[in-house]
Amino acid sequence: MLRKARGTWLGSASVQDAVVATAVAVLAEVEAFSGQVAGPRAASLPLGLLMTLPLAVRRRSPLLVLAVVMLSFVFQSAAGVNLESGSLASVLAGLLAVYTVAAHVPLQLALVGGAFAYAVTAATVLRGAGGLAWGLILVGGAWMAGAALRSRRDQADAAVERARELERERESLALRAVADERSRIARELHDVVTHSVSVIVVQAAAAEQVLPAGGDEAREALHAIQTTGRQALRELRRLLGVLRTEEISPTRGPQPGLEALEELADHVRQAGTPVAVRVEGTSAPLPAGLDLAAFRIVQEALTNVLKHAPGTQTDVTIGYRADALELEVTNAMSRANGQEHAGHGLIGMRERALLYGGVADAGPDGAGRFVVRARLPLDAAT
Repeated sequence: MLRKARGTWLGSASVQDAVVATAVAVLAEVEAFSGQVAGPRAASLPLGLLMTLPLAVRRRSPLLVLAVVMLSFVFQSAAGVNLESGSLASVLAGLLAVYTVAAHVPLQLALVGGAFAYAVTAATVLRGAGGLAWGLILVGGAWMAGAALRSRRDQADAAVERARELERERESLALRAVADERSRIARELHDVVTHSVSVIVVQAAAAEQVLPAGGDEAREALHAIQTTGRQALRELRRLLGVLRTEEISPTRGPQPGLEALEELADHVRQAGTPVAVRVEGTSAPLPAGLDLAAFRIVQEALTNVLKHAPGTQTDVTIGYRADALELEVTNAMSRANGQEHAGHGLIGMRERALLYGGVADAGPDGAGRFVVRARLPLDAAT
């Protein structure tokens, strides 16, 4: 933990800048003491520090640091310090200041800063025709390097922002897909419930007709059942008006269940994909909603096969267990398109399974086959 914290501390930009500034300042003082820089030490020593120490904050205030470094050149030149005589520290300080401005300041200001630095350098450090050429090369090179860094950073920031935008779009589409699936499930369950309530009303009316004389209490109870049932039907129709869209009209009658599975498999076979249906355990009547959910899960899985791996052998297994209904659809993965996922179909499978406290998942099994599995607890449907 201590080693990691120390690495983070040493890796911070502020510390790096302080280390660089200190190193260049030491170099400037050594040059002044050794006489490598011609001129009075009383001026070269303090002005050398003024030229180099501001580099410690060059990334926080790049324009200000550039101005201070350039002014120190002017002050040293006015004080008789000849930086042209061989001051490496002055070259490093100037180039670092120019580089930082180009890398961290908007383009127009960076251009002004670069021109200013070149003018001051040409007048104080690198004089003469050769000095002007070297100044243009050095200052221009430092500026271009900083501008290149800024361009790469801007591109990286733009790529990060695009990735974030794509992630937001993906999440939005996923939420929309879940909402659409839930709305579709609700519409289908509306038909299931409407059919069941209609049967209740009809049966109650029939029972009232065959009651013997004197069964007033039973007749009143059956009449109450009919009244409540008709009210429920009216409310269900209102609910459908909320759920229904213009593109999707309400269906009539009960929704399909697993008894229609063989018919569904025939349609898939006619489309050129062989399907084998196998039932394990003893089949038993299922609640209408769970029966519909099971059928739709298998239907989504077979649709996924037709989209991603048409023509491959597909096996459908319906397992009637003591406490759950288990579904499995497997097929050989197509080499042409990989069949890596089930798209929005998997969202519908999971939502239907979740409605009854179950689970559904899909993916490769590691043996070249794609498997869709779902488990629907029977106790949650009763």
